[in-house]
Amino acid sequence: MLTQKNRSRYSGFLTRRHIWGTLILYGMTGNAYAGSCTGTLGIYTCSGIEDSATDTEQVLNGNSLSVITLPGFGIVTNSGRAFSLLSTDDLTFTDDNNATITGNDDGIYAANTSSGAVSITTTGTVTGNNGYGILGSTIGTNLTINAANVSGNIVGVYAENFGTGSVSVTTTGSVTAKSDSNIGIYVDGRGTDVTIQAVDVSGQLYGISALNFGIGATSIIATGIVTANEGVGIFSSTIGTGLTINAVNVLGDVNGIFSENAGTGAQSITATGTVTGALSDGIYAYNGNGGTSQTIQAADVSGYTSGIYAENQGSGALSITTTGTVTNTDTTGYGIAARSTIAPMSLTLLENSTVQGHTAGIYADSTASVDITNFGTVRNVSRRASDLAILTTGASGVITNNGLVLGTLQLSGEGNSFINNSGGTWDTAGGTNDFGTPTTANGVVNNGTIIAANGPVADSVQNTIFNNVGTFSNAGILTMANGRAGDITIINGNYEGSGGQLLFDTVLGGDDSASDKLVVNGNTAGSTYVSVNNAGGREAQTLNGIELIQVNGQSDGEFVQNGRIVAGAYDYFLVRGVGTNATNWYLSSAAVPVDPVDPVDPAVPVAPDPSLMVERPEAGVYSANLAAANNMFVTRLHDRLGETQYTDVLTGEKKVTSMWLRNEGGHNRSRDDSGQLKTQANRYVMQLGGGIAQWSHDGLDRLHLGLMAGYGNSKSNTASHVSGYDAKGSVDGYSVGVYGTWYANAKDKSGLYADGWMQYSWFNNSVDGQGLAKEEYKSKGTTASVESGYTFKLGENAEQNVSYFIQPKAQLTWMGVKADDHKETNGTDITGEGNNNIQTHLGIKAFMNGYADQDKGKNRVFQPFVEVNWVHNSKDFGTKIDGIIVKQDGAANIAELKMGVEGKLSKQVSLWGNVGQQVGNKGYSDTSAILGIKYDF
Repeated sequence: MLTQKNRSRYSGFLTRRHIWGTLILYGMTGNAYAGSCTGTLGIYTCSGIEDSATDTEQVLNGNSLSVITLPGFGIVTNSGRAFSLLSTDDLTFTDDNNATITGNDDGIYAANTSSGAVSITTTGTVTGNNGYGILGSTIGTNLTINAANVSGNIVGVYAENFGTGSVSVTTTGSVTAKSDSNIGIYVDGRGTDVTIQAVDVSGQLYGISALNFGIGATSIIATGIVTANEGVGIFSSTIGTGLTINAVNVLGDVNGIFSENAGTGAQSITATGTVTGALSDGIYAYNGNGGTSQTIQAADVSGYTSGIYAENQGSGALSITTTGTVTNTDTTGYGIAARSTIAPMSLTLLENSTVQGHTAGIYADSTASVDITNFGTVRNVSRRASDLAILTTGASGVITNNGLVLGTLQLSGEGNSFINNSGGTWDTAGGTNDFGTPTTANGVVNNGTIIAANGPVADSVQNTIFNNVGTFSNAGILTMANGRAGDITIINGNYEGSGGQLLFDTVLGGDDSASDKLVVNGNTAGSTYVSVNNAGGREAQTLNGIELIQVNGQSDGEFVQNGRIVAGAYDYFLVRGVGTNATNWYLSSAAVPVDPVDPVDPAVPVAPDPSLMVERPEAGVYSANLAAANNMFVTRLHDRLGETQYTDVLTGEKKVTSMWLRNEGGHNRSRDDSGQLKTQANRYVMQLGGGIAQWSHDGLDRLHLGLMAGYGNSKSNTASHVSGYDAKGSVDGYSVGVYGTWYANAKDKSGLYADGWMQYSWFNNSVDGQGLAKEEYKSKGTTASVESGYTFKLGENAEQNVSYFIQPKAQLTWMGVKADDHKETNGTDITGEGNNNIQTHLGIKAFMNGYADQDKGKNRVFQPFVEVNWVHNSKDFGTKIDGIIVKQDGAANIAELKMGVEGKLSKQVSLWGNVGQQVGNKGYSDTSAILGIKYDF
């Protein structure tokens, strides 16, 4: 009521002149009238244009009074009012002609001193330079004012009804009042309904002030801007049957909207624009104990003490809905402060709405239930997750979050719940939350994301606490993952996993490594997935492991590793502790001697083997990529050109050009030097080349020079039999090179040969580890080879057109393809090993050269062969991962067997093909097949 908040500010706001004395002065002096209004028997017509030099106050009265204006009428007085209208029955003033009405004192003064109604209609501009724009008063029935633009020095529009009827004020233009203690629109109703409809209204003390001491409803609609430069934008107080305010923009120096319902009906406030209260609340709403419901719907609201303050003592529910930003500007206070003494309370923030305060975003005090539903943002003005966002006192409440809650909760009573729906985020990093009186009925139900650590890595670690939680149920994400290890989340209650996730940062090293941690001071149940980010750790061997989850009650819950946990060359695993630590969960770099299975309840936890660290399968793929890049384009003379001893028969014909093409497919198997990783790779190589020149020293020997280019790709897969993880790799690239070959070319096709080549190759590489980001990098470099052999003729069978040969030979190949240094997405440094490997081939080849009788003289010769070699690599190809070297094993010494056939199909076309098998130790093997063709021009 009027004795409520801020009442001292508003008392004595209007020292209006004594109306009834005015009635005696002006209304009881007889039938005096002058100026441009003429008429008899209480009916008057006003005409003529305004003239400030001659216009005088029009004093008109009668038992029943009717005044109208004609087109073109106007009046401007230098003293007194423009109109003084007095009646003891119905009084009507109608201007439908856009008249300009200006009084030195009041614009229009209309009073009914007995029964009957008062109606004032203007469509032009009404001005009271030193008094009121329009003043209407009655002790009869209804008072109605319809106006366009009105300006007064004290009050723009003043309407009072001390009779039995209603008051209705409607303005379609702007209403202003200019003095220091003025009001735009002032209504005092003692009868039934009070109704105000306005557009733009401005005053100093009040924009709109509406008092209803009658028995009807109060309604205020303002579609423009309502301003009070030193007071309240819209002020309303009623003891009637209900109070409704619908406004757009309301700006007050004290309050934007001040509304109190001391009556018997409902209170409703709707503000669709901006409401400000610079010195108090943006919206102040009081609903007394005789009222029913209290409803507030607001967009943008700013207040000094609170954005919205609502107090409900009525029998109906309190409901507040926001669509914009609601805030307070003092160093303490709330975005929304709401109290309800009897009925329940519901607060709803719609999408794109933000409610914030310097003490808390929301303060709710209720003896009944509190229901807060958020689709927007609730936060402290500080925007710190550790500061208070929502405060409740009194009864318990349910908070349902579909948007963002930034900050902590301080709740009271028993049975408080925070429901974080899918898509909802609660950031309470570093904060302490209290769910009220300890009881199992309190709880958190998380289906969205709860952030328990945030901020830069360089900031101090954060402890996030949930006090007096009956059960913390997690079906969403509870995260401490911000790149900084050492944050702690403490749940003082029970924890239940419902398929949700926990996200940690851990320095992946030994047992004493820094790590985020979850502490449950209660029991655990259900199943939860756990993901861990490496926060800069360089792998180390663990004994007990790095503690992630500490359970100080009954530990029936299962925590299941979600995705890979890697550091450097090794995998880490989430395991349950053993012995006295069986209630806790740890990260271990040691191998668990069982295959990963779905969560179960083991009777006796299985201890990891601390002596065996688990290598990442990606190490095998990196090594396989480098080995493939170096070996892919390595050829021997007969792989490239077939058997060349007979390809140019010495007929005296000079050949200077040729072209050849070879295709190779291969399959490689290998293991790493720890025996944990098994790698398989498939490759395809195509090389094209041709001779560009040849010479002879003595007519028998020949020296060839040629160019070659190639394309190759290899796809590999590495699997770990320890972890069960695998990784895939690929390498594809190109090469260009030059080769030269010299043949002694004895007449019996025996003799010495020498061959050499050099190539430059470049490759695109990728490694795609299971559950990890795909890595891409490049490699490039030079390979070169020298090869020599001697062919001995063992004999011949002239009848069968066959000759027999044996050819010992040797080859040295330098491999200089190097992979670029690479940093993985997870921060691991990768460097290739095995560069500048020297590969040695020592072997012997046995073959026969012959043709069928029907091919005699047709330049068609075939040469089947078998070849055995010993292959030695001076270095093992491998990978250095954060300083740990993982090598391909078993390729240092390799036995090789090749079989095939080489032939000349015509004078110009040669064809060859072979299959080869290499076998090393530690499971190393390589199988290949080659098909080549050559054309001599």
